[in-house]
Order: sequence, then structure tokens, then C-alpha cells
Amino acid sequence: MPMSLDAVRARFEADNASLLPRVQAFLADILRTPASHARFMNELSLMEHMGSHKIMATQHGAGMDQPTLKHLAEEARHAFFFKRHAEGVARRPMDYVQADLLSPAAGRLYFQKLDIALEQALVGEPPRSKVLYLHMSLIIEFRAVWFYNHYDAALRQAGSKISLKSLLAEEQGHLADMADRLAALNAWDPDRLLAMCRTETDLFGTLLGRLERAIAPPAPLAA
Repeated sequence: MPMSLDAVRARFEADNASLLPRVQAFLADILRTPASHARFMNELSLMEHMGSHKIMATQHGAGMDQPTLKHLAEEARHAFFFKRHAEGVARRPMDYVQADLLSPAAGRLYFQKLDIALEQALVGEPPRSKVLYLHMSLIIEFRAVWFYNHYDAALRQAGSKISLKSLLAEEQGHLADMADRLAALNAWDPDRLLAMCRTETDLFGTLLGRLERAIAPPAPLAA
């Protein structure tokens, strides 16, 4: 019997356990400095925006169905959510420029390398196929649900009024929807999916390292 979505998610959680202390420390550091927190939320806005742009660029045309349009609309709304809160914390407008972000190049590289890795894993699938789109989306949703759960916990611990509860509900809905749509296409392969998730975990670890360095204090000059 094929592994269920819950079982795949449990394996994903286990494979990411070693990253959790770093993520929790990073979030605690970010939340101590409003300027850094604003830049981080603006970075999350940018990444959500890149996700919505990717959907629009690859899934447009006659085959654009209602679930894909819903996914596109919600990703764009998540970009707005983080942008609005970033500007609220910063108390000024923020752009997608280096001064208003932590490490935009690292975020773009993460998406590019993941895209290439999935295309290689799904060799033979057209670049704009539903199967490729659904795998990419599902793996990104695994990461989003995992990270936003820990981020929401950190926000509550810091006494922030920002809540990710509604955003998390949508991301979790995306997970179930993507898995169901892959099954309908006879493309639900948990072993292949877990291999892709392990690739994503390595890429996320690299992205996290660059974000950590972006907020680290400068090293003291040698005497």
C-alpha cells in the first residue's frame, strides 16, 4: 500500500529535526531586532511572490483549472500578507531591493536549484506539465508548513500580534490538494517524493546558512 501523505510528512519532519535548533535560534535573533524582522518578512513576501509568478509563468493557458487559480491567488495573498506586516514593523514602505531584504540572491538560487533538481528527477515530463508543477508545489508546501509552524510559535513566544494561523491553514490545504491531484494523475510516488524532499532539505540548509550570515554581527577587526 502506498505511503500516505501523513506518513511522508512525518518522514519530512524527521529528516529536518537536525535543522530545528538552528531555525529556532535564527527566529529568536530576528525577532529581537525589528529592522531585521521587517527585512525577513519582506524576504518571505518576495519568495511567496516568486512562487506565484512561477505558477503563472508555467500554468497559464487553456489548461488553467480552478484549483491552480486558487493556489495562485493564495500565494499572491501570502506575498501581500508578509509585505503588509513587514512595512508595519518597519513603519515605512519596503521594496524588493537588497537594503530591504536579507539575502535575496540566496532565495532565488534556492528556487532555481530546486527547479533544476525536480526537472532531472522527473525526466521526460514537459517543463510546464501538471506533474512537475504539482511536485514542485508539494515540496514547497512541506517546507512552508514546517517553517511557518515554527515561525508562528516564535511569534507567540515573543508576544507578537502577528499570527500565521490563517496562512498555515491555507498551506496545509495546499498539501492535501497537491497530493490528491498527483494521485488522480497516477503520479503519487512517495519514495520519489521523499528523495526530492531530501534534495530540498539540503538546499534549505544552504539558504538558512546565508540568512544566518545576513544577520550575524560583523567579525571584529584583527588587532
